Amino acid sequence: MYVQPFPRTWVEIDFGAMKHNLRLIKERMGEGVLISVVCKADGYGHGLVPVGRFAAKNGADWLSVASVQEGVALRDAGVDCPIMVMSPTLDMEAAQAIFYDLDIFVESAHSIKAFAQIALNQERVAKLHLKVDTGLHRFGCDPKDAKPLIDLIKSTQGCELRGVSQHFLDASNQSRSITQRDAFESSISESENLGIIHLSASAGAVKVERAKGGLVRIGMHAYGIDADKNYGGELKPTMRWFARVTSIRTIPAGDTVSYMGTWTAPRTSTIATLGAGYGDGYARQLSNKGFIFVNGHRAPVTGLICMDQTMIDVTGIPGVEIGTVVEMLGENIRVPEVAAWAGTNGHEIVTRVMTRVNRRYIYPD
Repeated sequence: MYVQPFPRTWVEIDFGAMKHNLRLIKERMGEGVLISVVCKADGYGHGLVPVGRFAAKNGADWLSVASVQEGVALRDAGVDCPIMVMSPTLDMEAAQAIFYDLDIFVESAHSIKAFAQIALNQERVAKLHLKVDTGLHRFGCDPKDAKPLIDLIKSTQGCELRGVSQHFLDASNQSRSITQRDAFESSISESENLGIIHLSASAGAVKVERAKGGLVRIGMHAYGIDADKNYGGELKPTMRWFARVTSIRTIPAGDTVSYMGTWTAPRTSTIATLGAGYGDGYARQLSNKGFIFVNGHRAPVTGLICMDQTMIDVTGIPGVEIGTVVEMLGENIRVPEVAAWAGTNGHEIVTRVMTRVNRRYIYPD
């Protein structure tokens, strides 16, 4: 009999599910639209290098990261597809970005000139994407400055204009998104030969009309996290998080569980302790709110979640014993509902799973 290799808590990453998701996404995007899988923040908690390697061979045309360091890690791991660094890149990072053949987002004449000079020093070319700020107000140039900056990139030796982009602030809000889309289109309407035009992340690509452009930056949907069921529930979760029962006790009605006594047993109750807590990335906000899947049943989290342990009420659930494996995230406890219980988004739920939680990768075929 196969024995799970990790005794306390671990995550399984199902690349068969990711392959399935990427196929559905490519079909939905249609011919001529490139897919860039976003694998920043350690591949949304799934593992930067394993995700990058797999995605690049199974449907991704590009990869997107947040930092030069993430891009370098992928290059050092042998990933040779185009990689775009979406967050601002400091001048001190430019030399490394250019040396490792990373595409860089820029917003100013200063950055364009600085990166161009560094590229010339290396006898290379700085591959630049102009980011236009249409309303998120996080990073990007004013739309009225887009054309002169585009012209500057084109006319500056050592630079190549690889693309122009923007980012929706709330893809579920049609009115605001259309306003952003129109502002972006207006900002580039007088320019030609712009490289790849990319407007959208996962939600915007399916929710906003005329917003696919030539490339879409796919994050959550690649990992099977689809809170709004944009794909009709057909996406499969790539991450499953498991833990084992490490202790069991029966307590009388009226007794409390965990620090501060925030949960009181309404009747004689069986409490199981799990070998995972907020130190592993299980959100403390799930205290007295979350559920864990145990032997075919949902067991509520009882009391405050501890750094290394979580208690659940397994009263009436058969077969629970020391060593029983429970599901914290996965097919039966989906990321969007966990995010709703915790009052956050799915991105935070998966990216906060700590590195001390071992990852086990399951490949198709």
